[in-house]
Amino acid sequence: MHFLAYATASLLALANSASATFAQVNNNCPVPVWITVTNATQQPSQYAIPIQGTYLQGRSGIGVAFGLSKTSAYFSPQTPKWTLGFTDSPQDNLLYWSVINADGDPFAGQPWRVALSDPSCAPLTAYDGGVVHTCSILANLTVTLC
Repeated sequence: MHFLAYATASLLALANSASATFAQVNNNCPVPVWITVTNATQQPSQYAIPIQGTYLQGRSGIGVAFGLSKTSAYFSPQTPKWTLGFTDSPQDNLLYWSVINADGDPFAGQPWRVALSDPSCAPLTAYDGGVVHTCSILANLTVTLC
């Protein structure tokens, strides 16, 4: 229920601001996926994204990471992790982002995609060694799993 309330509040907050940008994760996997959200100003938060569920968060700030795994034991070295890191940079009007995996690949053999709402920014569908990508700070960021 907490997840639903958080997602609803996030949607309402986004609707109230025409210039608000967001980051979202769509879970099309046949199992729930755990998201661990970290940033520079708060303790990590964890939510289970149900099958066919979505996690949505307004996007602003620096040093945000969405850690995705198939278990709530995200910080265990035995847990395979998929991590999207992103930072908004108002100084140059860019969004910086990258994807890595650690301790294995939780989505081995399953497709995933990072796409941005700006069509000039190429999507990512495979690990690339943590290359830092850029896009307009106004672009929304969407991860689709499976």
